[in-house]
Amino acid sequence: MIRVIYIAGWGRSGSTLIDGILGHTPGVVSVGEIKFIWERGFLQNRRCSCGERFLECPFWTDAVRRSLPQLDQDRIQALDEASRRTRTRHLPAMLLPGASSRYGKDLEWYRRTLVDLYRGVLEAGHGDVIVDSSKFPSYAFLLHQTKEIDLQVIHLVRDPRAVAFSWRRDKIDPDAPGGERMKKLPSFVTGLYWSAWNFAIERISKAQGIPRMLVRYEDFVASPRVTMEQIARWTGIEDRPLPFVGDHQVRLGPNHAVSGNAIRFDRGDIRITADDGWSREMGRGARLAAWASSWPTRRRYGYA
Repeated sequence: MIRVIYIAGWGRSGSTLIDGILGHTPGVVSVGEIKFIWERGFLQNRRCSCGERFLECPFWTDAVRRSLPQLDQDRIQALDEASRRTRTRHLPAMLLPGASSRYGKDLEWYRRTLVDLYRGVLEAGHGDVIVDSSKFPSYAFLLHQTKEIDLQVIHLVRDPRAVAFSWRRDKIDPDAPGGERMKKLPSFVTGLYWSAWNFAIERISKAQGIPRMLVRYEDFVASPRVTMEQIARWTGIEDRPLPFVGDHQVRLGPNHAVSGNAIRFDRGDIRITADDGWSREMGRGARLAAWASSWPTRRRYGYA
């Protein structure tokens, strides 16, 4: 069995940092948002978090050589198309009764490829656990359908107003072709997505019997070491040292995340503090929009 710790949740909730901390634990290999490996790695040749371009990264070159030696351009295009089947619009099909017997049966070949890729990653990284922070609830559903994968889901949530504020910011994507800006969303739309994703993660986990641990961003930044120790116990890696050099500080070196927040490129001692700029800078209208569109789902996670 391939052990996968999967971080699920709506974007801009802190998944990249938690992914990176777990990935600096002995025997744990972080791959970032591997759902996007076909597009952003193979096709666009974006940078791995180690700093090298994906196709020139020694780690990924080794992992692919071990797992997918016959991969060609047509196959990569087909894999990229298959990965798009796990987009948000497919969530309703997964939430209906009997979803396992209907949805994604034709993607067996895609799941087989993922199993091979995960095995290559573990061999190249000399590990026994993978951290995948692809976040999509639909991707967790797909992984759970794969009998060779032992899946655990960390369900990460953050105050929907803070998330909406982050999605409204104008940011450069440091890894996108042509210096593209990161996608922006109106606060009301972010609140709707936030509600749909978190409800779907919870519903799919319960319906499919997937082990799930709820983690709130606010609890994590208030007590990072304590929260990560709780995650380590729940995932069964509590006997492995975490990269903390203080209660709120971690020491991170390079890893090999294929996609994620720009913080994946950070190195050295990183102090973990709350990103609470929204509480001072977010306009009243935007706050109300995010607050209204995330009701009543937000109440389930303590954001009353």
